[in-house]
Amino acid sequence: MQKAVTKRGDFTASRVEVWIWLLLVMQPYNRRTLEILEHFGFNAEKTAIAIRDGNVNITEDEKIRAKEIRNSAVNDIINKCNINGIKIITLDDKEYPVLLKNIDNPPIVLFCKGNLKGIDGGLTVSAVGTRNASAYGIDVTKRIISQLAQVGAVITSGLAVGIDAAAHKACIDNGGKTIAVLACGMFVDYPLENTRLKYEITESGGAVISELLPYTKPSADYFQHRNRIISGLSLGTLVIEAGEQSGALITANHACEQGREVFYIPPHNILSTHFTGVDALGRDGAVPVFSYLDIVRTLIGQTDMLRQYGLRGC
Repeated sequence: MQKAVTKRGDFTASRVEVWIWLLLVMQPYNRRTLEILEHFGFNAEKTAIAIRDGNVNITEDEKIRAKEIRNSAVNDIINKCNINGIKIITLDDKEYPVLLKNIDNPPIVLFCKGNLKGIDGGLTVSAVGTRNASAYGIDVTKRIISQLAQVGAVITSGLAVGIDAAAHKACIDNGGKTIAVLACGMFVDYPLENTRLKYEITESGGAVISELLPYTKPSADYFQHRNRIISGLSLGTLVIEAGEQSGALITANHACEQGREVFYIPPHNILSTHFTGVDALGRDGAVPVFSYLDIVRTLIGQTDMLRQYGLRGC
């Protein structure tokens, strides 16, 4: 972690401290934060000074937090992350994934347990689906994800029960690297039944990440915002099993908006409500997957697109 200290006027802090202060003041997934950062050339220190001095347009709540948040609160987060082996990856960090940096409204800070290195430039696939998975959905997940892991694909999902957990486990069991994106803080075990799985993900060379402050408890809004990160880390998103109201479809929508490929597993039973959501994906032009090769052949040339991405503003 970079510890360089910056000083301008009476504002003195390490680079990471400035980013954490911005996160505390502006809060996660706040589009205004990116707008202000862009105005100041993605210079976190200049942005923080402008916010602190009231030189930018922010809400009253944000103004209050800018006045009240002290260095002690910032350092408490940094120290507890250090003690627990959690890296703080900021938007200007070299370790920040390039694909994620180039989505609309990327997280300004990622809290990370494990290893994110090596995902840029490789074959990256998000696998999502319903929590109430059928036996068929679980079997398909195991088959497709196992094969993708064996050819070196990095699998991203949301650590939920059902399809998400099956995808993470299948990847680990086949020597692959998987990334779990949380809808809560890093110090919160949710869902409780996947606490062991979080450990297995990091022990097998993968990572568990969150954009939320470490003690943040899960909320319905967090899941929707979390899904943009799942799709944003990958070249393509595979929806394995999803009903019409499934959050997996939100991830697919994010993937479309991000210009990424969307794949779906065709339903084995057109009358089953477990697959009404993926039916719609097929009508909208998503790629049907009958074999892992359908994903590999579609994405293999897209790794070149990373070379076209600049590190936006940083």
